[in-house]
Amino acid sequence: MTGRVASLFAALALVPSLARSEAAAVEPADQQPSASSGTNPGGVVVPPKIQERTDFQLTLTTLEALRKKGMMTEDEYNAALRDLISVGQRAATAPTFVVGRFVTTLYGYLEGDVIHDTQRVTLDSYGGHPTLILPGSQRGDTGRTVFSSRGTRLGIRFAAPEVNSIRVRANFEMDFVGNQPGNPGLGPPTQGEASFLDNPTPRIRHALLQVDNPIVTVWIGQTWNVMAFAAAYLPTSVQPQGLPGQLFGRNPQVRLSHLFDASAFSVEVAAAALRPPQFDAEVPDLQAGIKFNINGWTGVQSIGSTATTISPASIAVTGATRNIKMATSTTTNARDSVQGNVIAVDTFIPVVPAKERGGLALSLIAEGAVGTGFGDLYTGLTGGANIGRPATIAAAPVAPAVDPYTAFQDIDAGIAGFNRSGKLDTIDWRNLLVGAQLSYGKVILAGNFSSVYSDNVNQFVGGLIPAAASVAGVWNHQSWWNANLIVDPWPGVRLGIEFARTLQRRAAGPLANNSRVFFGSFFLF
Repeated sequence: MTGRVASLFAALALVPSLARSEAAAVEPADQQPSASSGTNPGGVVVPPKIQERTDFQLTLTTLEALRKKGMMTEDEYNAALRDLISVGQRAATAPTFVVGRFVTTLYGYLEGDVIHDTQRVTLDSYGGHPTLILPGSQRGDTGRTVFSSRGTRLGIRFAAPEVNSIRVRANFEMDFVGNQPGNPGLGPPTQGEASFLDNPTPRIRHALLQVDNPIVTVWIGQTWNVMAFAAAYLPTSVQPQGLPGQLFGRNPQVRLSHLFDASAFSVEVAAAALRPPQFDAEVPDLQAGIKFNINGWTGVQSIGSTATTISPASIAVTGATRNIKMATSTTTNARDSVQGNVIAVDTFIPVVPAKERGGLALSLIAEGAVGTGFGDLYTGLTGGANIGRPATIAAAPVAPAVDPYTAFQDIDAGIAGFNRSGKLDTIDWRNLLVGAQLSYGKVILAGNFSSVYSDNVNQFVGGLIPAAASVAGVWNHQSWWNANLIVDPWPGVRLGIEFARTLQRRAAGPLANNSRVFFGSFFLF
């Protein structure tokens, strides 16, 4: 057992350099020289005790090499690339080691960012839809520059050998953007800047088990939402995803899916029960979708900041429904309930098609969504709304007295709440996001525009009169755009710079704005 652990640690230490070699140059395990034959240039020296064992073999390779050698079927290879869609083309050559017939692929990147905002409302991550500060204040008129490496990411994909047409695989992915005990950006700060940026908290991005057979794929664990088919339609941006006006998120779930592949086209269907948006809910969030791909019409797609791949033209329709119940009394079991629903359409269109990266290629993406009670499916979207209280409960007492209804506000703001009349209602949202990606050689130019609007968020202001809504920070319309330049100067290295501009209209009329410059450097493996 000790020898097996030692060899695995040796593999982890050596895979980044080995993965950069050509897949065709990888030597099969049975052709590796023994320890007695002398040195083994470019390979791994397997401990003698391990070499003597017949039940254990360690092979360093890539997914592409395994496919070419027949050690991985075409279905298994395609499944791996779909699982690693956010990794892009480099998934095929990501460092992979084989223990027996178990295949483990490592991927990720080291990230270093420099960010400047013209107001002090965000840190390294923009947070999607922060309530901006109006001009005329210290924090609204003074900028902030941040240096951060919290986006550094590590992922591991595991695949077990197929048994009776059943394939089991798993994916674990983490970064360092986890929950921190405070926020150095608040006034006054609730955490020191050094501890927040220099000693960040790890976070689970994906922790997923998949069981696949010819009929259905079962997903159990945390991964992308079904809504918007997640990573398939991530816009190109240097700054982290969860952009303004973008459906985005990962949640624990149980999902069933199937891919119908007819060569010229394919259809993917999925349905899932996810973590409900309300902490004390009994019914899970329900999401479902269908995605249609035209396999012969492909183009270059840059997904987020680090992944570039060849994707087919596609269109997807997704939807979600959820039930929200909230107490209308603090002394009895009286409750009220509302229903939230949303439908979204996403598309990827190769305008100048491409079969491989290198030549000139132009692609477009678009997303539109409309519904009510689904603000949590965006990043940080609240519109500044308050949860409020039912009309049957008296107004909050004057501090420092404890408000008895606080314990019953068991839902995040921006989804639902009690309106001016004290009635439980959902907040309406609709969004439009469009983007273009121009690729030539190792250079990518990309730009995006989004608009988010609510026609009733001004009703969720905790009983304030309309003229005071701007003081409370309630906003109902936001426009955002960005422009990106991304280059891949050397193997494994990506550099990018982005300019982004946000305009946010308060419900009472005033306009807040922020400009952001984001430089990112990435070492990819």
